[in-house]
Amino acid sequence: MKNSLSFAPDGTLRDPINDVDEKRFPCDELDPVFPPPFFEKNRVVSVAELHDSPHSVEEVTYLTIGGGIGSFIFVDNLVIRGVAPADIAAIGMEESPYGRYKRLCLQSQIPPEERLRSDSGSTPDNIWGWPGYAVREAWTDLRAGNAGHAAKVLGKIFSEPILTDSYTPISGRVYESMDREAARISWPKIARYGRVLAIRMTNDDRYVAAYATRHDDDTYSYHYLIGSYLHVAVGYPAIRLLPDLQHYRQTVTDNIRVINSYEAHDDVYEDLRQNGGVVALRGRGIVSSRIIQRIYEIRQHNPNISIVHLMRQPLNEPSELDGNHRILEHNWEIQPYNFPKASWGGNIRQLVETTAPEDRPALISRLGGTTTSDRHDWRHIIDEGVNTGWYQVVFGTISDIFEEDDGCISLLIRTKGQMIQSSVTANYLIDATGLDAAISRHSLLADLVNTFDLPLNAMHRLRVAPTFETHEMRNGKGRAYLAGAATLGSSFAPVDSFLGLQYAAQVTIEDMRCAGAPDIEQMDVFNSTLQWVRWALNKPPHRAAQEV
Repeated sequence: MKNSLSFAPDGTLRDPINDVDEKRFPCDELDPVFPPPFFEKNRVVSVAELHDSPHSVEEVTYLTIGGGIGSFIFVDNLVIRGVAPADIAAIGMEESPYGRYKRLCLQSQIPPEERLRSDSGSTPDNIWGWPGYAVREAWTDLRAGNAGHAAKVLGKIFSEPILTDSYTPISGRVYESMDREAARISWPKIARYGRVLAIRMTNDDRYVAAYATRHDDDTYSYHYLIGSYLHVAVGYPAIRLLPDLQHYRQTVTDNIRVINSYEAHDDVYEDLRQNGGVVALRGRGIVSSRIIQRIYEIRQHNPNISIVHLMRQPLNEPSELDGNHRILEHNWEIQPYNFPKASWGGNIRQLVETTAPEDRPALISRLGGTTTSDRHDWRHIIDEGVNTGWYQVVFGTISDIFEEDDGCISLLIRTKGQMIQSSVTANYLIDATGLDAAISRHSLLADLVNTFDLPLNAMHRLRVAPTFETHEMRNGKGRAYLAGAATLGSSFAPVDSFLGLQYAAQVTIEDMRCAGAPDIEQMDVFNSTLQWVRWALNKPPHRAAQEV
């Protein structure tokens, strides 16, 4: 196995998300004088000065930064509501809008044939949510002659979550549906491949992004892209690398035995299949569940594999809201999705909206927090592991990690409130404690905060209005909006889910329409029905069709 993690020029450990970005656009290869001083040192830059520079300038009406699923959903809504693709630009560092998401899913053991943790109606390719993924899956099965599985899928959506597990879509089919919609709305014409280095206001009520593009011959070109309406959806900036993991890697320079779940680590499972071993696992969310499932499957070929699950402390009672409790089993909190379904459009959404901003962190923690999906197969695996002894839980935190002479690692575990330490010996430590949404970890977001004095909310994310506008960046008639994980703690809780990104896009675009943004049609019953029919027939929205 090879090390997959690298170090930044200042000697700090680079996490897997930033490592991929850095390999595509190495900072030490980019022009150090781009953006130039007149751009970097000012909040507002002159459009005339941009045109006088040696770099190309492109102008559109709607500009979205990120190029991922958040940008894709925003663009999809715009095109469906009448905006021509030529008036939209999306800048990102992936070849497809789900590129980063798919990579993280693959590396956290969710391949295309496995299911995600979203419901049938959370459809990034379909703003109406109908037909949902369950109906589409059943229809595909019927066409393939698999009537039994089709009936099972349809039965699940009518009996969830009381009689059966909640339906969740197959990840590969989600990617395929987004490919179809991307072609329908002319996404390839809208997308710009590049790394955005900075964003500034212009002196004519607009915004400009300075970005670098890498070409096939490994040369770079530098560009400015101006838009009247700005949308920023850059996703999670980094992977959470806890101090003990960083210290071990920086001192031992080993990226083989101590790994993060979001890194490529299939070699670990192949080694376990051949040689067996002990895996220490940290984290108790959905990624941990999927890793345990993968190890369980390998144990069918080699039973000499065991898991030591490290948890900070036992859970004595589940989270509760208004008398409703989550399921609590073997120190796992279980609920179907990362938030209760009423968080997206029911009474809980209204509760979050009306809760004082300073009280929202506690409420959001009770609604979300660390949970895993309510799947009977996962619960059965844990039951079996506990009963037969190949899965055991150890409570405490890692105080140090040592490399042993035989290639194994020793973990010193300190129990909360006690100075006594115990030791766990394992072949591998897999850390599945999640992603890091700290604004300081994303260079572009950090620059926006510093340049425009953007305030943070009580959860230390970017403060936005209920429409997801950041008022501090309003530029005359120009409007700037933020979406995704960077806005957690706002008046809407599940901001980084598929349905959350759809909700954000719809309220943002309606706000822009009310503010006078051009070409956005009102989504009344007639227009909505017409556009749905075009979607169902795989026909481009009317403005996109005119361009074609």
